Amino acid sequence: MIDVFEKRDHCPSCNAATADAVPAVASRPPAESLTSSQLGPFLSGYTPHRVFFTYHRCGRCSTLYCPMYFNEEHLNCLYRNQPENMGEAPLGARVKTQEHYFQILQRYSRMRGGYLELGTDLGVFVDLCVRAGGFDHYWLYEPNEAVHDALATRLGRHPYTLRRFYAPGDVPEGSVSTAVMIHVLDHVLDPRHLLRAIFKTLEPGGVLFVVTHDAESLLARTFGRRWPPYTLQHPQLFGRRSIRRLMEDVGFNGVEVVKTLNHFPLSHLAKALCSVFGLRAGFIPDLTSPMLGIRLGNIATIARRPA
Repeated sequence: MIDVFEKRDHCPSCNAATADAVPAVASRPPAESLTSSQLGPFLSGYTPHRVFFTYHRCGRCSTLYCPMYFNEEHLNCLYRNQPENMGEAPLGARVKTQEHYFQILQRYSRMRGGYLELGTDLGVFVDLCVRAGGFDHYWLYEPNEAVHDALATRLGRHPYTLRRFYAPGDVPEGSVSTAVMIHVLDHVLDPRHLLRAIFKTLEPGGVLFVVTHDAESLLARTFGRRWPPYTLQHPQLFGRRSIRRLMEDVGFNGVEVVKTLNHFPLSHLAKALCSVFGLRAGFIPDLTSPMLGIRLGNIATIARRPA
């Protein structure tokens, strides 16, 4: 096997042995049957011809994960050159979606103290926090250096630390009131390890806000292997049950999981649907309206460090 691939022997959520998991979803051909050079660009996409590593379902916690996946060194290299998250969607739609996420966060965060965000992308979400909150320091992590200047502009004179990759110990323990990960947890190789580190940075009663895809959603069940989140980017995918169990195992309490809205122009949705099923979409015009807010199989998880 090519050395950029690595076998994972345990479930990344509950640590159950891979022997207890069963194959659930596979592409044709599966990524693990190819070489790294044959896999093509590290991109998700609305296409019927995507290739991904075979997902197994954990028999203990129901998390979907890839026992064979990229090793961490190769994964970091791929992320360093990845376009911004949701780059295929119009910026206005991305802003509307982030505003919806922010409205959820406001119900749980005190919007003061330290702020930590992993995977800040272009900084749309942290910009909302800067404008509406009173945080005294921002710790931001984004592997794509191409967007760092845009992030620095959004932060302006506010105290901040901006780095490519997060490492445990970067942020003082107990200094963060609000930690945010939007479409990050389903990208990391060891989510339990990451969550334990973030748990330590939170103050008593501090809030963790996480957005992930919902592998148990009606959309996922309907599309099967054509569901867009089945991609090279995701070593694991969660459902409402599995992410709740993961958070509680790490030590969080008051865990809530809610469905979220994504906003897209109607024409964008129509083109995406055509692409997923291999249909021509050239006749559909690019329009920015009407903008629809619909539930597309994403969930927000809110968890607290015990007070």
